[in-house]
Amino acid sequence: MKKHNDQLEVFFEQLQTQLDEQSPLLGHEERFLQKLKHNKKPSKKRMWLPFTIAASLLFLVGMVYLFQPKTEIQPSEWQNASIQTKETHDYFMSVIQKELAQLQTNQTEETKPIIEDALKQMAVFDADYQKIMSELQKNGDTKQLLHAMILNFQTRISFLELIIQKIEIINHQQIIQHENSF
Repeated sequence: MKKHNDQLEVFFEQLQTQLDEQSPLLGHEERFLQKLKHNKKPSKKRMWLPFTIAASLLFLVGMVYLFQPKTEIQPSEWQNASIQTKETHDYFMSVIQKELAQLQTNQTEETKPIIEDALKQMAVFDADYQKIMSELQKNGDTKQLLHAMILNFQTRISFLELIIQKIEIINHQQIIQHENSF
């Protein structure tokens, strides 16, 4: 620590000869203050205030529009259906989504064409289902429509299970071929 203090003292002693000890000319301070007053930039008097007010108003209008209750009553595809019909739809759709997810997880380069064809067939099943839903909206729950809806779901699920089995067989055969090649 002492060595450090000694170095500082030596440094200041060397600077002592280089320091400017002359006092400024008479009136220097007054001229300096005059220049400060003269060069004083005009202050920006709250230029941001109109922008913040406009942004706040825009925000409020957006919030009112967003949370405004919708007065239009849009027809529901389930307005003429019973609760059991909706629950049946939800159950079967969840099973179908699960099967589709399993189908996608088993996809390989070799099974890709099979999966693409299966998805095209699923689109056909979905188009048939949309026709059933259209009739359901028009006519309400009837035994025929409910039977057609359930049959459509069962056909989709059976089809997906069959495709998954085929894909698993193809993948299993590839594993066996790969093991035999070594």
